[in-house]
Amino acid sequence: MDKQLKQNINDYITYLLKNSTIEKPLWNKEVLIGLKKPGWTYIDGCMMVGLMGLYEYTHDEKLFKYIENFISPLVPEDGKVKIYYYDNYNNYTEYGIDSDPCNMAKVLYLLYDKTKEERYLKAINYFMDEQVRKLPRVEGNFWHKIKYYNQIWLDGLYMIQPFFAEYTKRFEDCRSYYDIVYQLEHAFAVTWEDDKKLNVHGYDGQYHDPNERMIWANPANGHSPIVWLRACGWYVMALIDCYEIIDNDFLREKIKKLIKKTIDGLLLYLDKDSNMFYQVVDKPNAPKNYLETSGTAMVCYTILKSVRLNALDKSYQKVGLDIFAGMCQKYLKPMNNTFTLGGICIGAGLSASKTDASVGTYEMYVTRKVVSDDGKAVGPFILAYVEADRI
Repeated sequence: MDKQLKQNINDYITYLLKNSTIEKPLWNKEVLIGLKKPGWTYIDGCMMVGLMGLYEYTHDEKLFKYIENFISPLVPEDGKVKIYYYDNYNNYTEYGIDSDPCNMAKVLYLLYDKTKEERYLKAINYFMDEQVRKLPRVEGNFWHKIKYYNQIWLDGLYMIQPFFAEYTKRFEDCRSYYDIVYQLEHAFAVTWEDDKKLNVHGYDGQYHDPNERMIWANPANGHSPIVWLRACGWYVMALIDCYEIIDNDFLREKIKKLIKKTIDGLLLYLDKDSNMFYQVVDKPNAPKNYLETSGTAMVCYTILKSVRLNALDKSYQKVGLDIFAGMCQKYLKPMNNTFTLGGICIGAGLSASKTDASVGTYEMYVTRKVVSDDGKAVGPFILAYVEADRI
């Protein structure tokens, strides 16, 4: 990697860390504008997972200490972590059962391994018992959230399955491996559109019932209408992270096939001028569509890590490196004696609405706020940086 680019990225990461607190993390735009309460959020989880990847690569103990100092105040002695969210009625309430909190829980394994503090082990078990085991299922897959009845979103595969895979590997003699791989395969099957070679954002398991079907669901197959880049990114990251954890050759071969199929499909839509992907992947020329950073970083990370772990052949490596270079050229810019990473969709969801005509539409995905330095992009960007620097 170019030495100056490497220095710029390290300076950028250092700036974010030095100027962030639990109450005001620079990378958590939803906290900064009041959509989430500070504390245990999946956005902070993206950043902490990114820093964990950087720590495991560099062995810089200052990075570990930063992760520990950020997460430690959030984990009580009994391990029962409090998670809050904004409920759209100007009140903060405790989370219901949800896949999202398991994202930051992935870092608890490292904290427990390094410190041997029992509260981290208790927290691991708490997330497993109170989130993973209590999530309802549709056709064998976890719902994305308890409030999204019978819905599978690609987002949830990344939030929960790598955490689940690590748990069953450590504490259950791997007995849930087949369950995890089934969920990865089934989520693919119910969101894949073969004519596009892409996965749509979500699936409504009630699509056959006109009285219960979500407004965004295709009545023929339950598909949401839009291929959202970040949803595809969440899914492919779930695949490669589970591939790394699951030490079963038969099941890894199944995941490997999913990786190749999804990445090959996405690469059909790679913008050749920028080496990035569009927010709505298959509509590059549509009004208001734009090159988006978070999903591009996720796909980049997946490609480079897949090559390293032999889930993709070596020919994909240059593609991954070109994507990383494209992101840096397009969106990593100098600003006020540091750098900023732009082009990030703040968020997009499908909801549980049967009546809101805007849900799941193209217009919804391309008019959501675009921000800089959000953890949903910065975390995967750091992971992609680690993979690029390894080369």
